[in-house]
Amino acid sequence: MPLNGIANSRGVRYLLPEAGTCSYGGGHPRHVVSHTVTSVTPPKLASLPAERAQLEYSSRSLIFAKDGVRLLRAWGPPEAPWVLSVEPASARWRVEAWGADPPTARAAARALFSLDHPLEEFYRCVRSDPVLRGTERRFRGLRIPRDAHVYEALIHSILGQQLSVRAANTMKERLLETTQAFLEAGGVEVPRVPTPKELRALGLAGLRSTGLSGVKSRSLLSLAASVEDRTLPSDDLAVQPLSAAVEALDRLPGVGRWTAENALLRGVGRTDVFVAGDLGVRVALEEYGVVPRSAPEAAARAWADARYPGWGSYATLYLWRKLVADRAASDSG
Repeated sequence: MPLNGIANSRGVRYLLPEAGTCSYGGGHPRHVVSHTVTSVTPPKLASLPAERAQLEYSSRSLIFAKDGVRLLRAWGPPEAPWVLSVEPASARWRVEAWGADPPTARAAARALFSLDHPLEEFYRCVRSDPVLRGTERRFRGLRIPRDAHVYEALIHSILGQQLSVRAANTMKERLLETTQAFLEAGGVEVPRVPTPKELRALGLAGLRSTGLSGVKSRSLLSLAASVEDRTLPSDDLAVQPLSAAVEALDRLPGVGRWTAENALLRGVGRTDVFVAGDLGVRVALEEYGVVPRSAPEAAARAWADARYPGWGSYATLYLWRKLVADRAASDSG
């Protein structure tokens, strides 16, 4: 097997997968699953591998190859995750899966990078907006990176409540270590979110031992229970009116509007979710002279509704990215 080093979110180097094997760890019975190779044709506006420099993926359990553009990620249902690999190759992207058939792997690759969103429509809005005008060239092809399901998106959102990105990532790493939430594909350790069964097995005391607050620990246990008893809203969240989808998640213990909107943006694939209560969004809107941070969320939401009808998710993403890029340029200059 050729030596092709990668580093996971813990900074540990591993070898890229050897064709034909994948074993589940972290509480899953160890067994060999199928390895498939297929491909997808991305739309013209798709920025992988440039996307690597545009977003920080470590908080979303995504591994990039050190010496190439290949990436690996856990995918699949909450109780039975598998490993997906995507690598750009000319006009087509090479897609591999350990634990899924070719059609499932192709669908996962398209979902991961939101390849079916008609980005041209969003760019038409951008060109008429003085705030984001130019980002359609600066971040050309940048698409919303998806989570595998709303359960995963809710875990990330709950852990990130009222914390900096760095603090949230530290907490996630502790939780992964405690639950051994990693998949192994031919020698590569790929992080995943803990399964509902693993969260329930930890219990309140076990979750608290990772540094989680009592409120967040109880929220995660309730989330795990809702998956196991099949009461977690999921099937209709992508097509319901946005207010109904937010309300459906808001009813879950420990899930407020910010958490619900983040989960809908990343875990469902909606294009119309403007996260008006997000601190980064509010800082950006104030910095670019649109809406003061002291203004109510409704004012920020009204701006997005007027400028980006149906495209609030991408307005959120591009505001985040513009603010980060502008500050980085200012610091380096």
